[in-house]
Amino acid sequence: MPNCLFIANPHARNGRARKKLAQLRAELERRGVKHDLALCEGLDHARALSEQANRSGYEVVVGVGGDGTINRVLNGFFDASGRRLSSARLGVIHIGTSPDFSRNYGVPTGVPEAVDALLAGVARQIRVGQVVYETRPSQAGGTAPGTAFFGCCANVGLGASLARLANGGIRKYAGDFLGTFACLLRVLLQFRPRTMNLELDGRPQRLEKVYNIAVGKTRYIASGLQVRHELREGDDRLYVICLRDLSWSRLGQVLWTLYRGKPITDGRCLSLAYARSIGLVAASAPAEVEFDGDPAGWCPCRIATAPDVLDLIVGGTS
Repeated sequence: MPNCLFIANPHARNGRARKKLAQLRAELERRGVKHDLALCEGLDHARALSEQANRSGYEVVVGVGGDGTINRVLNGFFDASGRRLSSARLGVIHIGTSPDFSRNYGVPTGVPEAVDALLAGVARQIRVGQVVYETRPSQAGGTAPGTAFFGCCANVGLGASLARLANGGIRKYAGDFLGTFACLLRVLLQFRPRTMNLELDGRPQRLEKVYNIAVGKTRYIASGLQVRHELREGDDRLYVICLRDLSWSRLGQVLWTLYRGKPITDGRCLSLAYARSIGLVAASAPAEVEFDGDPAGWCPCRIATAPDVLDLIVGGTS
């Protein structure tokens, strides 16, 4: 196996990932896989370790943890302009809660099977999203821009509140699907919709009563939610889903559409569009931004596809 660094998060899945991490270590030792291992102390540390590995000549950098850890390891492959730091390939060992990233890209989710994929070494090139956001609410003053990348989806609005609550530990007891669903109902009771200025490829529009705007590239976006879209591999566009003017009477149809992956037809609550460049500005209350399951910043933000592709190891066949 090429020169390889595993970046592992023992705190994934509320600490229960330690058992799977021990399984991974035993699997690598049994197979005689030469590698280096770094334990991260948090998500920011995972990104720093990945960036250092990319600059230090590692040929494969493996994210070991949940989707949040995998996302930060992915971020370590790019500079702020979306250019690759090296020719290293990304590997994934999922030991977290909801394997949306692995499911979307065909990476095995079992530890022995994921190790098999790494040893086979076959990679595919994927396009990732790039989001530029404010690190603090604009109304708070002293804002600073941040840049990050996502493999699945970014959300502005309700999605960030949902991610924060769901990541707080309830899924440890209720499971991924039921825990996230319970959090969604709780967030809906408290969330106040925003007025948003949305720009798609330079075409501005003003949207009232916005609950969430999801921008992504993949089918599976969070804990069972699915998006049926027309994007193909290599497409530099992203889909844009607007959820607005929601009521309890319409909630059932919205959930049925998203949890069952049904086609989205433009209506009063849901709409689907495609664009290469998306700009978002909150015209009323501040709107929070999250990507790949973790809150990260605030509007105004701009989202597009990163200029460089990423080489992801997926298994024995490309």
